[in-house]
Amino acid sequence: MNSKYNAALGAYEKIKSLEIDDLRIGIGTGSTSDIFTSSFLKELSSSIEKIYSSSDRTTDHIKRIGLTAEDAIPKDKSIDVYIDGADEVDKDLNLIKGGGGAHTREKMLADASKYFICIVDETKMVQQLGNFGIPVEIMSFGFENTINKLKTFGSKIEVRNQKSETGNVIIDLKGVIIEEPDKLESEIKKVTGVIEVGIFAKNKPNLLIVGNDKTYKPIDSSIA
Repeated sequence: MNSKYNAALGAYEKIKSLEIDDLRIGIGTGSTSDIFTSSFLKELSSSIEKIYSSSDRTTDHIKRIGLTAEDAIPKDKSIDVYIDGADEVDKDLNLIKGGGGAHTREKMLADASKYFICIVDETKMVQQLGNFGIPVEIMSFGFENTINKLKTFGSKIEVRNQKSETGNVIIDLKGVIIEEPDKLESEIKKVTGVIEVGIFAKNKPNLLIVGNDKTYKPIDSSIA
């Protein structure tokens, strides 16, 4: 077994222990989330009422195992458990997400969830966020103007070739070491034209599961 599989296994075992009937579950986008979907989601299907997907990619994975994903996000905080990976995680369980370009919908699902389980392999653990870069989704209209404003946070900005799930531009702020994730998340969000930033400081996981080659380690946010 590999570290990503073990992280996904930890999430599955945690959800089973919660013994939730009529489970409403959200699934994020990424390689570790894909492993959870392909290896464990169907095992939970007898207790699942609804599945919420963060992207077309995730929806396709869900369909391939014979299940159906909702085509919307609930209007209230009614998702019981949200499962997703991360590109970086610091010691306080702040996250960088958005390597797959789905961080806006991922943050919406996390915000609509009662319990957020983040699953990562041990290489994603860092002392400080930032080496991965900071994904930012911005409006296509006037995006050059928005990029110019974002240069106040870091002069090195890379524009991705692929658009977001909703057809917007995704850029990566490079070379920014994040000392105060919560503050920087708020400041970037205030820039006109920014839709969402891949810093998850306000939507941190309730539980982090770190997989290694042999097993997994759960880290509860209340004692992190």
